[in-house]
Amino acid sequence: MHHVQVVMRSALQLAEELGATALLVITETGESFEELKRLRHTQRVILATPSEELFQRMLKEATESMLGVDFVDSEEHADAEMADTLVVRLLTRKSTHSEIVEEAVLRCVEKGLLHDRDVVVAVSSTTSCEACAIIYMEVRKESLDLALYRFLHEIEVRPEVFEAVLNIALEIGREGREGRMIGTAFLIGDAEEILKNSRQLILNPFQGHVMGERSVLNPEIKESIKELAQLDGVFVISRDGVIESAGVYLTVDTSGVDIPRGLGSRHAAVAATTAKMRCVGITVSQSGGIVRVFKDGRVVLTIEPQRRFCMRGHM
Repeated sequence: MHHVQVVMRSALQLAEELGATALLVITETGESFEELKRLRHTQRVILATPSEELFQRMLKEATESMLGVDFVDSEEHADAEMADTLVVRLLTRKSTHSEIVEEAVLRCVEKGLLHDRDVVVAVSSTTSCEACAIIYMEVRKESLDLALYRFLHEIEVRPEVFEAVLNIALEIGREGREGRMIGTAFLIGDAEEILKNSRQLILNPFQGHVMGERSVLNPEIKESIKELAQLDGVFVISRDGVIESAGVYLTVDTSGVDIPRGLGSRHAAVAATTAKMRCVGITVSQSGGIVRVFKDGRVVLTIEPQRRFCMRGHM
C-alpha cells in the first residue's frame, strides 16, 4: 500500500475522531487530494499548494467531477460556505513541517476560512516527499505572524492586491524577460503621495486607460506589466490595485536607509519610500531574481523565486 494512501486515511480518521474544523492538506503534486477523493467522508477539506502549476492545472480540470470544490484565489471563487473542498494558493514554501503548516493556517485565517480556536488536522508535504507528516493544531491568532496583513490593513492596502503584485514579481524573478533576467520594483499604497516624491522617466504608459484596464487584479494586464518591467523606474500602484504609473524615478532621500549590502539604488529608494510614506514595496533583483518585500524602510520578506522558498521573513 502506498504511503500517501495510508497517511491520508489516517489523517481523515484522526480529523473525524477529533471533530476537527477542517482537514488541511498541503500538497506539492496533487496526489494527496487524488487519494482523498477516493475515500468516502463528510469532512471539510482545505487544500493548500505553493505550486502555481498545480493550482492552475486543478483549476483547468475543475469539471463536474470536482463539484463542490471552490478555488479561493481565483476569479472562479464562489461561496466558501457551500463548498466541500476549498483550494488555497500559498505564496511561499517553508523549510520545516511546522513552518509549512503555520504558513497554510495563516493564509486560511487571512482568507476567513479558519478562525481562532478552530481545530485543524494538517497533512504536510515537501518538494521531495508528498504527505510525509500529520500535525494537529488548534488555531491561536496570537501565535500566528499576522504582522504583514495587519500592516496592509493599517495602510488600507487590499491583501489580494498585495498578493497579485507579489505573484507577478515572483514570475518576473523566475522567468525574466526575453531570455534575460531583469530587475524592477513596485510600490503599493498612497499613490498620490508617492508620485509627489517622484518624477517620470518616460511617458506614463497607463495614462488615459480606464481603471479596470489598469488593475493588477485583471489577469489580462499581467503580460503588459512584465513587458514594462524591462524599463527603468518603478510601478506605482494604489491601495485598490490600480496602476497609476510605470517608469517612475523616486526622488526620496536614501541616506538614512539601512539595507543589506549588495542591494542597489532601486532597493534603497524603495526602502526609503516605505519608511516615509504609507506603502509597501516589492523589488525584483536583476541578479538572481530574488524578490524582497519592504515595509517601514526595511526588508521583511525575501523569497527565492524559482521554488518560492522563503529565505527570510521578519515582520
